[in-house]
Amino acid sequence: MLAVVAWAWAQEGALPFEGRVRDGVFEAVLHEPIGATFEPGLHEELLELAAGASPPGVTSVRLFGRDARTGETVPVEPRLPVPPPVEEQLPAFAPADNPGGADGALVGKAVYLSACHGWLHGSGGFVLQRPVVFETVEDFHNPEALGQILTAYLENAGARVYTVKERDPQPLSVVVDDGEPGYAESGGGFVDGLLGWGRLASYPYGVDPFDAGGTRKLPSSGGAVASWTPTVPEDGMYAVYVSWDAEAGNAPDAHYRIVHPGGVIHRYFDQRTHGSTWQYVERLWLTAGTSLTVELVGDGAPGAMLSADAVRIGGGMGIISRDGATTGRPRWESGGILGAQALGAPPSIYDSAGPANSDPSSRSRWADWEHPIGEPAVYVGWHSNAGGGRGTSVYFAGGGADTTLPAVCSAGPAVTGSGTLATLAQSELVAAAQSWDTSWQDRGVRTACFAEVGPHHDDEMPSVLLEHGFHDDATDAALLKSPQFRRDSARAVARSIVRYFAQEDGVTPVFAPSPPDTVRATHEPGGGIRLAWSPGPTGIAGDPATGYLVFTSADGRSWDNGFAVTGTTTVVTPPYGARFWRIVATNDGGQSFPSEVVGASHSADGFARVLVVAAFDRLDTGLLPREAMSAGTVRRMFLDHVNDGTIIVPHGLGIVGAGWTFDSASDEALPLLDLSAYDAVVWATGEESTVDESFSSTQQVALAAYVANGGGLVASGAEILWDLDAQGSSADQTFAADVLGASMQADTASTNNVSGQGVLFGLDLTFGHRAYPVEYPDVLSSTRTTIATYGPGEVAAVMGDGVALFGFPLDAVDDPSVLADVFAAVLPVLAGAPPDTPPPVTPPPVTPPPDPPDPPGPTDPPDPDPTDPPPLPTDPDDRALPTARRVPLSELDGGCGCRAQGVRAVGGLAMFLPIVVARRRR
Repeated sequence: MLAVVAWAWAQEGALPFEGRVRDGVFEAVLHEPIGATFEPGLHEELLELAAGASPPGVTSVRLFGRDARTGETVPVEPRLPVPPPVEEQLPAFAPADNPGGADGALVGKAVYLSACHGWLHGSGGFVLQRPVVFETVEDFHNPEALGQILTAYLENAGARVYTVKERDPQPLSVVVDDGEPGYAESGGGFVDGLLGWGRLASYPYGVDPFDAGGTRKLPSSGGAVASWTPTVPEDGMYAVYVSWDAEAGNAPDAHYRIVHPGGVIHRYFDQRTHGSTWQYVERLWLTAGTSLTVELVGDGAPGAMLSADAVRIGGGMGIISRDGATTGRPRWESGGILGAQALGAPPSIYDSAGPANSDPSSRSRWADWEHPIGEPAVYVGWHSNAGGGRGTSVYFAGGGADTTLPAVCSAGPAVTGSGTLATLAQSELVAAAQSWDTSWQDRGVRTACFAEVGPHHDDEMPSVLLEHGFHDDATDAALLKSPQFRRDSARAVARSIVRYFAQEDGVTPVFAPSPPDTVRATHEPGGGIRLAWSPGPTGIAGDPATGYLVFTSADGRSWDNGFAVTGTTTVVTPPYGARFWRIVATNDGGQSFPSEVVGASHSADGFARVLVVAAFDRLDTGLLPREAMSAGTVRRMFLDHVNDGTIIVPHGLGIVGAGWTFDSASDEALPLLDLSAYDAVVWATGEESTVDESFSSTQQVALAAYVANGGGLVASGAEILWDLDAQGSSADQTFAADVLGASMQADTASTNNVSGQGVLFGLDLTFGHRAYPVEYPDVLSSTRTTIATYGPGEVAAVMGDGVALFGFPLDAVDDPSVLADVFAAVLPVLAGAPPDTPPPVTPPPVTPPPDPPDPPGPTDPPDPDPTDPPPLPTDPDDRALPTARRVPLSELDGGCGCRAQGVRAVGGLAMFLPIVVARRRR
């Protein structure tokens, strides 16, 4: 029934619509006619006005308008443009260039990258080119995204990537040159070569680092080997680089063999090109000492030579000097002028118009200089904008056979393909940004004669300049600082490059898949460890996976080359002790970033006592540490030290060190697991907070029932009580009080120095200086037993009623070996049982599994395609494992390792307990 209401407006004609109520719906009919489309922002404003004008009692508010063509009154909402798909949440961990080469959509293609600005020398010394605004600076946030994320996306798709600025954020660096300690030769046929890298304290203007020394040469066949073994200064992630002198007589497939803590990697490079500069090989976890050897192996076809120059690990600090000084900053922060000189370019490349004017042109001129004619390649410069606007625009020089926009440079049109690449990049970047903020502005593809895209500096490859976001706008800047926004932006750039080359080659583009999720590693009845996972989301996140690679590690840091699996599960039989795995999805587009790491320790009786759950999925601006600089305070993104997806690793190593065995899983996999099979659950939340939730409502129900039925729970994290107690619902607060046994006394402790008390007496649990910074550790208020304190009156951890709660992340403890003492103390109390009986003999050392298939060298036969995991070393006294027996508590005659208690009500959660079967394993 239609009821028309006459509104008395506060002012005649003040609102742009006429209001009426129809069947409980307030319909605001616009006075002005509407066209075929309608602006989303205007729709939002008018809808808000209509909501305010609607009378009490209506159940809905809608906008209507009169069609300008037909006069018919129609709803406005269907005329809004279709928004881009909302991306499903992805695991938010550090990207990785997986060990070994990758097959994918960009095999045989090269991408030259420049990440805008950096430190340059001026009259007063070295200065940044852009100001600090909203705790960020263009000189840093774009290079951080390009070097840590975009390069990995492209290389996992098979591309060769070249960057004018150093890409590795590692501030430490070691170089071993031919003829220095750490370099060795075996076999015959070595002779001196031409000029090569040479060691100087720094490199002043005009000095080429690759003309400061010499090189060695060896035959491409005959078995001679040149090797480099750097002394790694400390544990960490390091990019590995090699250099050679390029000559026409060099081998097109020089074989480099990289021996590292995870195994052996084989890579092949064409030494006829890209010489006298640093060539990126891998990024690897290296341990202090001599944990890496790089070998150049003469095992190819006869008739050619190999050039042996230098090997470098780590990005290092600035080495280019002006007026006798260097930047004193990590090398990746330098501008293009300094980067190009460090890569061996001559002054005509990095100083074509004087120091004050040459930085923009040094980037594109370097790409033109480094690029060999005939190599399929594109150039991308990544910037953010300023000037009061918002949104994204992509520039090119105009002209070319693929665009109707005219050339704007007097030197002539852009290289054909520039317009196509610009259009693809604009489309992908805007779609990615609007999935975060629908008001993000599409400012369109534009032409301008910027030095980075002008053919007068680079006339060899399609070139585009991205202006993605306005760093002087608060809304845009907030997104530009977000690690996940940068990840999505980097993926958008990679997608546009894949689309470009697919169009050039006349094929359908295929995009690498997203990382697998719901990953778990659990003991298999009958023996072995079952690894299982689910495919990641598809769509803008990536195309469906067609296979997977399973990478194995003894320490959770150094990875082997992986083995192939066609499904989403496999069973492995590791030796005793901790082993860790990460899963990578594959398809014809390339490889995904890895899943979060899971692990297990192979039990002698076929049962794990403890389940470790990774509940740290957060990756946002709030995790980024601040650095105070002379230009201002800046948020810094170093993903290895924020959330790298390895939170299970220190917990697993600590549990094994305490004499217990463990399974593990991501928290998303919890519904797929039977908690009653474990004596204790370790819930690791890191800095998980309100957005990602330290414990979801479903997880709270499951864990409350588990604890009530006799299970032990260890929970640690810096934001648990902030999430549950300070910011949570009444149900969250009940779970915190009744299950975890605490409320939040203070949002942050006065110190990160933690001293163990009670069962942890004497332990130093100081945290936050090694794994990642922890800004807001919870201070606990509890009636349970205190087992750790920050200082007088500040409780850091409590234990009682089957639960140990830590107000800081255990994985962030500065000395990870202390975790073995923590678990040795708390697990027997919570689980009510001694640790596992150790295996009958000491586990043998782990030897790397056989090398996976690599691109065949000149004399290599094709490698088989592995479909099953390679055999791993096993204990010589290993025996058949019994089938798991999980029985109800009522059938156990004592000795079950559980507390003698019935099912107790836990606040408002008691109603859910009957759905959880109280089962435990013996």
